[in-house]
Amino acid sequence: MGRILFFLILAGVAYIVFKSWQRKQVSGAGGSSSREKVSHNPREVIYPCKHCGAYSPLSEGVMLQGRFYCSADHAKLAGEKMVN
Repeated sequence: MGRILFFLILAGVAYIVFKSWQRKQVSGAGGSSSREKVSHNPREVIYPCKHCGAYSPLSEGVMLQGRFYCSADHAKLAGEKMVN
């Protein structure tokens, strides 16, 4: 009877630890990281760069004359005139 109770308690603790770890993985709070954490609006629209084709959020790129570029450098390489 003692062994059964021991293994039931052990299984319960393992279940609680697993669920706690799983919640941390889903929420993105899996520990402190030295990398900079960037928070994006999850509903922000991403566009392909007209120069290289890489997808970037609108807030990180440049929109000129109705065309999206991932950076000002790619806009210049594509021949767009930059207005200051």
